[in-house]
Amino acid sequence: MHKLPNGSSVIRFRLAALLVCVKKLLIFLTLAIYGYAFATHSQELVTTGLFLTVFVFLLFLVRLLFAPSCQCPLCRVSVLSQNICSKSNKARNLLGSYRLRVALQILFKNCFRCPYCNETTELKPRR
Repeated sequence: MHKLPNGSSVIRFRLAALLVCVKKLLIFLTLAIYGYAFATHSQELVTTGLFLTVFVFLLFLVRLLFAPSCQCPLCRVSVLSQNICSKSNKARNLLGSYRLRVALQILFKNCFRCPYCNETTELKPRR
């Protein structure tokens, strides 16, 4: 089991994982609000959905700042951002997303399995 290089890496991983999860949740919430607004013909819900859409886009931009620096300590591939690298044969996804699975593992298990090298990394600093 590998560990992260320092304490600031642990904070970066947790923040990026939280942003990934909140973004996914807000996307589903925005779609539900738009669907309900369409069914009830409510203008207030449409404006709420529009504000949520803008907020999701801002979260996406903030996540773009943090996610590339969240790299697996073994293979040095960013595990919370989009990559063209080939994934391990044993890598599993959650709801069609490898990033969401890694983010939930970071938040709830305090460790994650890299989808590229399939090695477990503990969210503790080496020193």
